[in-house]
Amino acid sequence: MSTFYICATPIGNLDDISKRLIETLTNVDVIYAEDTRRANKLLNHLGINKTVSSYFLGNENKKIDEILDLLEGGTSIALISDAGTPLVSDPGQELVKVLIENNIEIISIPGPSSILVALTMSGFDTDKFEFHGFIPKSGKNREVFFDSLKSLKNTLICFTSPKRLIKDLNEFLNYEIENELVICREMTKKFETIYRGNAASLLSQLNEKEIKGELTVVVSKTDLPKTLNIDLEKAIDSLLQFDIPKREIAKILSSVSTFGVNEIYEKIKDS
Repeated sequence: MSTFYICATPIGNLDDISKRLIETLTNVDVIYAEDTRRANKLLNHLGINKTVSSYFLGNENKKIDEILDLLEGGTSIALISDAGTPLVSDPGQELVKVLIENNIEIISIPGPSSILVALTMSGFDTDKFEFHGFIPKSGKNREVFFDSLKSLKNTLICFTSPKRLIKDLNEFLNYEIENELVICREMTKKFETIYRGNAASLLSQLNEKEIKGELTVVVSKTDLPKTLNIDLEKAIDSLLQFDIPKREIAKILSSVSTFGVNEIYEKIKDS
């Protein structure tokens, strides 16, 4: 058997490439990449001539057996994403699980991370933080995401796209979320830009047509108002005796407790 390398690549500035990454990509037999064109651009920059195969969201499960067979046959493999560390909001976690089950040696080559770069530039608490991937586009998941920000206990890092940024900022307003935000655009690249403020002030700063490139959003933890130490179940039972809409009950109890609106509503919607 051979070794499977999880290789973090630069998030923009090619000068951030490590000596260890270059040695790894030079010595492996095959490289699997999320985008073969971007991978070949990186390899050409490094002067490395190597076989590159595709491994992206649409074919990741189909490629598992192929990759496992190669490794068991003695072929060493590196996995890279378009930028940053593979598996983080990118395909690969199911593959790694299978490789672990089959006792394949796995080595992670650390490198630049948009999550940590944004966190350290935010000025928010770094002792504890959460990463939520991309902000959900629609549906229940989106509702739960924004509702959870009302009682956010740690700094949160997430991704969004230029096409959805303005819509996402307006959602902060719709949910009356006043947390401070830091939007990091094109980090480590020539046009790196950092925007700071709450949703309202950022909307006044930003021109949707000018927002391009990779975006990472950092949200400060919520300054929670003083809350009551209530027995949630008893409070729900008491309010259900009155002719108050269930969604309104959830909002009332959420405003005086650490429970989210959706969390409370889920408890009472079928009552």
